[in-house]
Amino acid sequence: MPIDQSQALVILASESRPHFKDREGQQPAIDRATGAHLHLVDVMFAFNGRAEVITVKIPEPGLGKGLKVGLPVVFTGLVASAWENEINGKDRHGISLRAEAITAKAGA
Repeated sequence: MPIDQSQALVILASESRPHFKDREGQQPAIDRATGAHLHLVDVMFAFNGRAEVITVKIPEPGLGKGLKVGLPVVFTGLVASAWENEINGKDRHGISLRAEAITAKAGA
């Protein structure tokens, strides 16, 4: 499901960091669409008087240059996907966010 950011304020809240498939940090997560290593970034997403810190997965080539914590940013191709699995006999579910790219917002 695509996410419309046009009316939101999105601020970079963390430096990018590699995403791993395992808890030990030994197996890099690979983007199925591009084959590139995935990275995670945290952003403050403010809309309609509410703000949340969210984490978004981005393939390494999509990490814009000159990104600094506190800068307004914009995502290209931001989508939400539902997931569910069983971990230690318990059903878990959530929403995963992925974007093709993140760049500094023009004029920021």
